[in-house]
Amino acid sequence: MYQPLSDGLPPIATNGSDAPQDLQKFLDGFYRYFEAKGFLGIIALNISHITALTFTIVFSFVLLFSIDWESLMTCDSEESCQAVSIWYSWEWHTLGLRRWGVLVCTALFGLYWGVNVVQSLSACMQASQMRSFYKDQLGILSDESLETMLWSEVVSRLVQRQKESRLCIVQEELTALEITNIIMRQDNFIIGLTNHHAFTKNLWPCFPRRLVYTNAPFRNILLAVFPPVIVPALDHRGRLREEFLAKPEVLAGLFKIFAVVNLILLPPLLVFVAIYFFLRHAQEFRSQRTSPFRKQWSDYAFWTFREYNELPHQISARMSAAQTAAEAYVHTTRPTSPVLKSLLRTVKFISGSILAALLLVALWDDTPLLFVKIQEKNLLWYLALFGFVFAVVDSAEENAGDTEGKGSGSEACLHAPSIPLRMYIALMKLVSCTHYLPASWRSPARLTSLAGACSGLRRASLCKHFRRVRQELLCDFLLHRIQALAEELLGVLVNPILLWCCLAPSASEIISIMRALQHSTPCLGDWCVYGCLDPALCSGFSVSSDERRELLSLEREKLEKSALSFLLNHQLLWSPDDSINQDIMLPEHSCDFRGNNYLPPSFTMQQSLQLQDFTKHCDGTAVGTELETAEWHADGPPDSRVHLSAASLEPEFGAKDERVWHAEGSSYPDRPTRSSNDEDFVLTHILGTPQTALSLLLQVQQFQQRAMSVDDNPTGENYTLLPSELVSVPPIKRGASADEIIADAAKKGLEEQKQDTLDMFGALFFWLEALRQFRGTLDETSEGGVFSRQSWPQQ
Repeated sequence: MYQPLSDGLPPIATNGSDAPQDLQKFLDGFYRYFEAKGFLGIIALNISHITALTFTIVFSFVLLFSIDWESLMTCDSEESCQAVSIWYSWEWHTLGLRRWGVLVCTALFGLYWGVNVVQSLSACMQASQMRSFYKDQLGILSDESLETMLWSEVVSRLVQRQKESRLCIVQEELTALEITNIIMRQDNFIIGLTNHHAFTKNLWPCFPRRLVYTNAPFRNILLAVFPPVIVPALDHRGRLREEFLAKPEVLAGLFKIFAVVNLILLPPLLVFVAIYFFLRHAQEFRSQRTSPFRKQWSDYAFWTFREYNELPHQISARMSAAQTAAEAYVHTTRPTSPVLKSLLRTVKFISGSILAALLLVALWDDTPLLFVKIQEKNLLWYLALFGFVFAVVDSAEENAGDTEGKGSGSEACLHAPSIPLRMYIALMKLVSCTHYLPASWRSPARLTSLAGACSGLRRASLCKHFRRVRQELLCDFLLHRIQALAEELLGVLVNPILLWCCLAPSASEIISIMRALQHSTPCLGDWCVYGCLDPALCSGFSVSSDERRELLSLEREKLEKSALSFLLNHQLLWSPDDSINQDIMLPEHSCDFRGNNYLPPSFTMQQSLQLQDFTKHCDGTAVGTELETAEWHADGPPDSRVHLSAASLEPEFGAKDERVWHAEGSSYPDRPTRSSNDEDFVLTHILGTPQTALSLLLQVQQFQQRAMSVDDNPTGENYTLLPSELVSVPPIKRGASADEIIADAAKKGLEEQKQDTLDMFGALFFWLEALRQFRGTLDETSEGGVFSRQSWPQQ
C-alpha cells in the first residue's frame, strides 16, 4: 500500500540537532508548501496578495479622498464637464470630517498592510527552507515533480524520514494520522464545534446560521477561541491550557472586546470590503452575465460537510465535485410554475424589444443616446437598464427549466411515474460527494415505490419530500454568488451584534464542548478526539435530549466517513512498471521499480516492528512459508500480502502468526519483538488509523455484494434500479491483501471520477449510507454506528 522510499535522495544522517524546534510550525509550512505546489507557487501567491491589497488601499484612498465628487456630480453637459476639475485641492485646515476619517482609516489599513508584508516575507523565508527540506530530505527536486504527486506520497516520505533522522525528537515514529492531526489541530476543533452547533446555539431567529460563518464574524471567532495573546487556548506544546478551559468568562470577554472594536471600525471596514468586492467581481459580472446568479457553497456548508482530518485541498476537490451534483439536484427537483414562466416570457419580450430598438438607434448614430432624455435620463441609461433586465430574466428562464426539454427536470419527464426515483438518484449523487445525509433527508419509501410502483398521490408526496430537501439545501448551503457577496457585507454590518449578543452567551457552551473534544497525547499535545478516528475514544458526550441525541448520531456518522475517507485518500496508486521520474533521484544501493536490490545502509527500523507472511521480495522472488530476512524502509515490503478470511471482518482480524521478521537482516534474540499482521504494520505504523477503519471498508464492500445479488439480498431493496456509477464498487478478491483492497477501491474511484461528476469514492459512501439504514443505526436507542458490532446477516 505504501511504496518504499526507493526514489528519494540518499538520507542525510542526523542526530536530532537539526530537528525543527516547533513541530506545529514546521508541519504547517510543510503542508502549505505542498498545497501551493512548491516554492514558486508560494512566492506567486504572496506577491499577488500584497499587490492586490496595495492597489485596493491606494485606489480606495484616491476615490474617497482625492476626487472631488461634489464638483463631478454637478456637470450635466460636455461644456460643464470639461470645466470641472476632478481632483480635490485641499489644505490641512480645509479638511472636513469625512476626509479626516479617510486619512485615519488609510493609516489603519497601512498598518494592516505592513503586517501582511511581514507575514508574506516570513512565509517566503519558510518556503525557501522547506524547498531545501523537500529536495535534500525527501528527494523531490523540482516543483514540477511536486505538482504530480499525491499528498499520501509526500507524507509517506516524511513518515520514513522521521524514522531515519528524527524530525520529531519527542517520539520515534510519526504516522500519517498524527501528522494530519497536528496540521489540523485547530480545524478539527472548529469542525467539532460546528457539528455541535456551538456557534449558533444562541443565534437570534432573524439571523441564518450561515451568517456566523461569513468572513468577518468567523475571523473574530477564530481570534477569540484560539487567541495568540492574552490567554491562548493552546500553549507552545500544542496543549489546551487549563486556565482557558476553566474560565469561560475570559472567552465571553474576548467576544465583547472584539464586538466593541468591530463597532468602532465598522464604517472603514464596510467601505473597504464593499470596494474590494466591487473591484474583484464587477468585471467578472460584466463579462459573464449569469455569473452573479450562479450558485456556490456557503462557508457554513464548507465547515458542515468537512470531515475530520480532511485537509484543505481535499475538501476543496470534494466540494468542487459536489457543486455539479448540487446544481443537478436543484434542477431535478425544481417545482413547475406556469405563472412564473409566463411572466418571465412577457418581461423578456418587452425588455428585449426596447433593447433592440435602442441598439438600432446606436447603430445609426450614438449621439441621441447621449443627449435625448426621458425623465431626466438619457437613452444610454435606459440601454444599460433594459440590458440588465433582459440578462436577469434570461438567466431566470434558463434556470426555471431545461429549454431544450431533454433534462431530467424537463416537462417531458415531469409526469413520468419514475420522477421520484430521478430525484432520489440526484440526491444520492449529491450525498456521495458531500457525505452529508441527515435523517430528514432520507427517502421515506423503497426504491420500487420511487420507481413508480405507487399511486399518483403517493408520488406527489414523495416529490414534495425531495423538494423540501431542496429548500433546506438552498437555505443554508447553496447560495447565489450575488447573495453570498451581499451576506459578506451584511456579516460586517451585524458582526458587533453577533459577537456581543449571540457568541458571548455561548462561551460556556463552547468551552464545555472543547473540553469534551479534548484528546491528550503523551508527546504531541492535544487535538480533537474525533481526529483519532477511533470510536472507542469518542464517548465523552452524554445524551440528555433529543437534539443532543441527533447531533451525536450525526457525529458518529461523520466519524465513520472520516475514517473511510482518510483510509482511501492516503493511498499510493503506483504500479511497479511506472517509469522513474528523473526529478526524483535514486540513492545508491536502492531498489528501483524494476527490481534491483535495495539495501539502504542508513535505515534502521524500529526494533519492535516485525513483518510477516509477505509473498515477494523487492526483486520479485517468491517467498514460501519460511520467511527470509532483508532490510526494508519504514513503509514495509512493497508487495506485502495478508489473506482475508471471514474472520477478518471482525475487529480481531483473525489469529496472530507468531513467526518473527527482523528488519535488519538476522535474528536478534536479545531484542524485544512482537508479531504483527501486515495490515497492523501499515495501519498502525504508517497510517496510524485503527483497524476498525479497514473493517468498515470490508463491511461496506461485502454489503454491496450481497445487496446487488439476486438470491442473497438481505435488504429487500432493488438496487439494480440505480445507475452503475452510483452502486459500482470493486469486489473483494479471494486472498487479496489489505493494501490491494484499499488500492482497488481508490483506483475504482478515480475511474468513476473521470466518467462522472461524483466524488472519487462516491459509491462507497452511498453503500455506507445504505448499510447504516439497513442496520437501523439512526434509531434513538442506538449508541453506535457501523463501527459497533451490531448483527446483520452473514454470508
